[in-house]
Amino acid sequence: MPLYFICFLVMLGAALLLYACALVTAGITRRAPPLLVNGRAADALQAAHLALIWSCVGVGWLLYFNVYRIHVDMAGVSDAAFQAFARGYTRKLPVVVLPYGVGALAAAIGLWASPGRFSRRALWGIATLWLLSVATTPWAAGAQGDMQEHGFTDAAFQQLQLAHLARSLLLTVAALWALLQAWNPQRART
Repeated sequence: MPLYFICFLVMLGAALLLYACALVTAGITRRAPPLLVNGRAADALQAAHLALIWSCVGVGWLLYFNVYRIHVDMAGVSDAAFQAFARGYTRKLPVVVLPYGVGALAAAIGLWASPGRFSRRALWGIATLWLLSVATTPWAAGAQGDMQEHGFTDAAFQQLQLAHLARSLLLTVAALWALLQAWNPQRART
């Protein structure tokens, strides 16, 4: 397994752990988790998160509407063309998966940060949408793995597209919510 993918999995695992710990802490204390990131650092975290989420939204829809559709075209040419495209695509995955992993981690860390321009409810909602999108990862990765091992099939392609559609929709809702919060901070605090 490539190093970048191990880093990606570590980031997703850390995001899940931070989210679960925040959830348990909030459930037990009936208050927000302790603030570990304050002031300018929290503002910088929210700004970086906003940029990452919109980057992931753009990449997600690009993959859904363009890149994954090329799988069908390449499979129509030949299995060798499809496999060559799939190998080339997976070598360029760090550009896709690392920002996604950092974004999920930033959303989870945001639960432990002062709200700043975002309401506490928005921080929880956005982090929850991120984590729901992370839940689509095994489904999409399984479809990619099946196609690389056994060649293109309509079933694997549909599984990949559905997983990616779910991920793109969840991140789009989270991104819009984050943008509205950043755009109108007075409303966010109410």
